[in-house]
Amino acid sequence: MARIGVLKEPTGGKLTVLTPSGAERLKGKAEVLVQRDAGRAAGYTNKAYEEAGATLVDSEEALLAGSDIVLSYGYRDLRNRKIQGKTFIGIFNFLWQPEHVGHYLQPGVTVHSLDLIPRSTLAQSMDVLSSVGSISGYQAVLLAAERSLATVPMITSAGGTLRPAKFLVMGAGVAGLQAIATARRLGAVVKAYDVRKASKEEVESLGASFIEIEGSVDDRTAGGYATQQSEEFLERVRQRIHEEAAGADVVITTARIPGKRAPLLITADMVNGMKPGAVIVDIAAATGGNCALTEPDQAVVHNEVTILGPTAIESSCAYSTSFLLSNNYISFIQYLLEHQEELDSDPILGATLVVRDGRSVNERVLALQGAAQ
Repeated sequence: MARIGVLKEPTGGKLTVLTPSGAERLKGKAEVLVQRDAGRAAGYTNKAYEEAGATLVDSEEALLAGSDIVLSYGYRDLRNRKIQGKTFIGIFNFLWQPEHVGHYLQPGVTVHSLDLIPRSTLAQSMDVLSSVGSISGYQAVLLAAERSLATVPMITSAGGTLRPAKFLVMGAGVAGLQAIATARRLGAVVKAYDVRKASKEEVESLGASFIEIEGSVDDRTAGGYATQQSEEFLERVRQRIHEEAAGADVVITTARIPGKRAPLLITADMVNGMKPGAVIVDIAAATGGNCALTEPDQAVVHNEVTILGPTAIESSCAYSTSFLLSNNYISFIQYLLEHQEELDSDPILGATLVVRDGRSVNERVLALQGAAQ
């Protein structure tokens, strides 16, 4: 029976990738070890893990020594740890930081990075990025509402009527659509833009207006992500967005391209043209940001416009995010245990496999490593 270990995230990390209910689901299929307090910051107690049948261990060293499969949320620098022969599963973002692969190249080590899960029906239950994106879009609206000088819904009182806030959402993937839905539930008037023409129907079904700009490259094989566009088209987008942003109370940007810097959509000139008190929430800050003035994990005030660049906004709702991630991880683990003999040929396992037997093997990551040399 496999021994699955759950690492506690580093100081400041609130998420856990296996909840007590998740540990209970693995009974009879695997022995579960949990580093003490791994779930505490997300609202899951040590007692709850023990009641679910998991075994608590006191240190990272003990967890690594006792586990065959090691789970974590993000990348961990384990270069000074004995990790030979172990399998690591996490959201390692090697397409953004391919140099981190080298830290896992020890004999017998296997690494699966779940941010590489293909967007397919078969893999839907394992789609960690959709889980994180949903929470991120939701939290972005709440963060913006808290910082905005205007109320979000229309309010009528003895003092008169307050018009609803105007939101502009850039990107209509999972995060963008959740941001639209949340803003609409709060009563905002919402406009949205995405380079993918197919997103128009989804945007409008949520009660938002879709901004149409002709000339985009629409790649249906991109798995729901933005596709690299020409600079000429991006300039056309910036001109239109400049006009739209000028009237917005809140702008939320969500556009990311796997393995590349986030596209620049909001320039400093656009920010200068926005109304005093407007708020920008840039949830692509971790990969460079969609706004030219974004500073990761900082609140920048420029020309009386507040620009927020949270890089781990999903952690603000750690209990719920951890619940979703736990379900995703369990689906992947169960699939891995059933199909591990097909590691190279399986469409899901092959796509997520980055290190096998201590060697870097993922073509997408290898291409980035080669480009960096």
